[in-house]
Amino acid sequence: MKKKFYICGMRPVIVEIHKTHRNYLAMNWETGIFEQNFRYSHQINYDPEGDVEEVSEQEFNAYVEKLKKEGGFD
Repeated sequence: MKKKFYICGMRPVIVEIHKTHRNYLAMNWETGIFEQNFRYSHQINYDPEGDVEEVSEQEFNAYVEKLKKEGGFD
């Protein structure tokens, strides 16, 4: 499985790419946990000029860590 990392607006989203399907995991603002959320599949795949940025895993992890500290999820 391959992973890609995105920031959609302000929300971090992980795309897990399997041989037969893709899984979209978005950070839940209330819990700080990544949960399946296919809402972002359209935004990532069909609106790449919108408010979507693909980032490296390192950038993604730093951004998530910052959000978790700000949200009190540590």
